Amino acid sequence: MLFLLPVASALSLATSSPGQQACTDLASSLGANKVVTSSLNPNYVYSHYHYWNYRVGRQQDPDCIVYPENAQDVSVALKAIKARGSHFAIKAGGHNGNRGFSSCPDGGPLIHLINMRKMSYDPTTDLATYEPGPTYGEIYNYFVQYNRTVVGGRLAGVGTGLGLGGGLSYLSGQYGLAVDNFRQLEVVLPSGEIVTTNKDTLPDLFFAMRGGGGNAFGVVTKYTVQARPVGTFNAGNIIYATGGPSERANQAVHDFMLYNTDPKAAIIGTWEKVPVPDLATHLNEAYILFLVYDGPDPGHAYDSFTAIPHLLDTRRQLTYPEAANIVPFATDLSAADNIFRVSAHHVTDSSYITAPQAWRQWSEDNAGKWSLLSMDFQPIPKSLTDASRAQGGNAINSPDGPYYWLNYILATPPTLSDADYNAVQASFKQLVESSTRAPDLPLFLNDASRDQDPLATFNTYAQLQAIKAKYDPDNFFKKYTGGWF
Repeated sequence: MLFLLPVASALSLATSSPGQQACTDLASSLGANKVVTSSLNPNYVYSHYHYWNYRVGRQQDPDCIVYPENAQDVSVALKAIKARGSHFAIKAGGHNGNRGFSSCPDGGPLIHLINMRKMSYDPTTDLATYEPGPTYGEIYNYFVQYNRTVVGGRLAGVGTGLGLGGGLSYLSGQYGLAVDNFRQLEVVLPSGEIVTTNKDTLPDLFFAMRGGGGNAFGVVTKYTVQARPVGTFNAGNIIYATGGPSERANQAVHDFMLYNTDPKAAIIGTWEKVPVPDLATHLNEAYILFLVYDGPDPGHAYDSFTAIPHLLDTRRQLTYPEAANIVPFATDLSAADNIFRVSAHHVTDSSYITAPQAWRQWSEDNAGKWSLLSMDFQPIPKSLTDASRAQGGNAINSPDGPYYWLNYILATPPTLSDADYNAVQASFKQLVESSTRAPDLPLFLNDASRDQDPLATFNTYAQLQAIKAKYDPDNFFKKYTGGWF
């Protein structure tokens, strides 16, 4: 009867899905310690369900989860997946809220890069290297021993995939976006080939990887970036009550975006709403400022904000890792059925007034259909766009600042029916579209929803499409994994 075992095995493989076949191949080639197929395994549970958007984790189970430890492992995984014609996904931190971008709604292997965690600093070149597995908070904690940091996410819990979409930092006013600080990338192409790209080697790929579509061109397995000096920061939140103080704070944010000339002074201005009885007084609303200054004393940079009556001012002297964590565990605490949307506006138009008004009205019209609303003003000062151009530019290629990205966050109750969920999402989409983005400004990939087609707002889109066709000629990534292309 033993001679029947290979026959039975072959029949089983023939009737299994492409994803299951790929997982069987990978378990054989990489080993059981790197390929987990049991949905009861604690590592599997964490990787499958740990997303900022809970709905992403409630999709179809991955056929297996692959935990590569180096670029060669990623190469082996992509080749096996491609050979079987399976869907798949690449995950770093799991903060992107879009379905299928780092999750497997169609099954197949999930390649979770969490075990790729090496970091190093070279004082002779002032270059930092890190692999994609840590969060930015972990990266900041590592490099602070050298009095250095990297330009990355503003929240400690966000993963390194954010950098590929642009990456706004509290240091961006001085050093540009995260992508502007890339000096070299190790990339596994869709073919499985491992390449190194920089401004001199495969420069078209290097250009595209700096803000042109996340992992659409390949999987980054090592970042080499410019390290930046850090010391003591002055950072914290100022919180304003609804009504007069919050409206004055919003005006002060507008004026800051228009007139500030200190590149060390960073802000985020956020309107927040929670679903408690409003009674037409907007008591369920607050205005929260994030203020981070590169230095122990901000001088007069934030005087216009402190002059407004406020409920709380938490600013104090902090290290940079602490400044990125001024709201501890923010990414975990805000996890829910979340989605991002984004718009882009000139500081000189009236959208800073009209967009919050429309947002507030939408919240009242849709009471009971949301559990948290946030609208975030994210300034792009001229010093940022100047710093970007000084380092060779990037695929976003935005015009000179100042302008701002307006980030909308919608969290919905998990009890919503699919019909109600789809209806509120369609309504929220209309709200964002009503803010009428400036047509000459690009949308921000990090905060965009897939149906906004943000790459089409780039003046480099045709160039990026040609690069995509060159490095993914048979559309393997386009057909079998989620992303901007």
